[in-house]
Amino acid sequence: MIRHILKMLWIQKRNYFGIFIEQLLVAVVLMLCIVSVAEAVKKYRIPGMMNVDNVLLIGYMFQQGSNKSDIMMDDVRKNMAAISDKLRKLPFVESVSFSLNLTPYTRPASSYLWVSKDSVVIDENRFEAVLKYSDEFGASIFKLDMEEGTWLENHSMTDGAAPAVITRQLADKAGWTAAVGKKITIKSGSYTVVGVAAGLKQHPFEPSPVAMVIPEYTVKDKISDFSEVVVRLKSHSQDLLYDVFNAEFKRLMPKGVEPLVYNMESIKSDLMNSTILSIVLQAIPTVFLLIFAFIGTFSLYRLHFHKQRKEFALRIALGSTKSRLMAIVIGESLLITCIAVIPALLLSFFIYEYAAVHVIGVGVTVGVMLLFSAVSAWYPAWKVSRVNPAEALQYE
Repeated sequence: MIRHILKMLWIQKRNYFGIFIEQLLVAVVLMLCIVSVAEAVKKYRIPGMMNVDNVLLIGYMFQQGSNKSDIMMDDVRKNMAAISDKLRKLPFVESVSFSLNLTPYTRPASSYLWVSKDSVVIDENRFEAVLKYSDEFGASIFKLDMEEGTWLENHSMTDGAAPAVITRQLADKAGWTAAVGKKITIKSGSYTVVGVAAGLKQHPFEPSPVAMVIPEYTVKDKISDFSEVVVRLKSHSQDLLYDVFNAEFKRLMPKGVEPLVYNMESIKSDLMNSTILSIVLQAIPTVFLLIFAFIGTFSLYRLHFHKQRKEFALRIALGSTKSRLMAIVIGESLLITCIAVIPALLLSFFIYEYAAVHVIGVGVTVGVMLLFSAVSAWYPAWKVSRVNPAEALQYE
């Protein structure tokens, strides 16, 4: 049957050329869109997503026009710590944490503070890693996925070194399969790995960086001006937290300093919306292209097979079954689609690295195109199978 269909297509190649070009265009655009969506989903699913449900970032800022030299920064820091202790005791607060560079979604992964990147020495090899600082509550705040060991404890190890948590990315770079107990050296001193986190993503659609988390108390004097105070609530009780925080802030803080509260869920949503919007902007024209291409292909097949009523009537008169005629018509459509997809597949070899996500994306594209082709040709094929030979030959 395939040889017969190929012969028919070759004889009537001019009639099918428009369908071929249309399906080629649809295949290329659809492939680009589906692979783009697949890549975004893969990035989102990379381990290291930090949970920010019911999490608030609190802090302070100076009023515009205020004289910072008149404000005692030591008092501001002490009062901020006192406010945090007050919040930690509230019944609807699960935990409060001090950290630096640990809070996600506040800035791109490539844009860290000057204290972020440093060289770490592992087994006499030097690697560049992002340094993050946290207290013992950081893991409970962000519900971190610990693959090995535990989170930081607020004390030194028995060997005099400070504890450290590294990401799986740093462990892989060091070639460690079991990292707990290993030693790492940086400028601030020697550290012993107590845990390995799956990752610490700064953006929902960015990979987790090669990172190391050390206790914030080891460098507290250097980072206190930039500390992130993060609060996890037990339930959706943001309004209660706002009221208590603002009241305590007004009571303790000097004039010229204003409170800040950021809803981390909203920040994450805003970051995700920009990426999702770009995907939607690709998907919408692709969907319309599919719809119009379907209508065009359906109409061309219907017109084409209407012109061949006499041929199909003769086939039926000579003994062809309805199912065989439908198979021939749908087979022609599928074969044209397979030929049209070939240039798109060749193009994919030049623009993609052919990782698993690309293979899946291209495979889904081929599957959608075949389904598109079969559905486009099904009704014309059904109409062909219902041709009455006597009426068709009389009409001709």
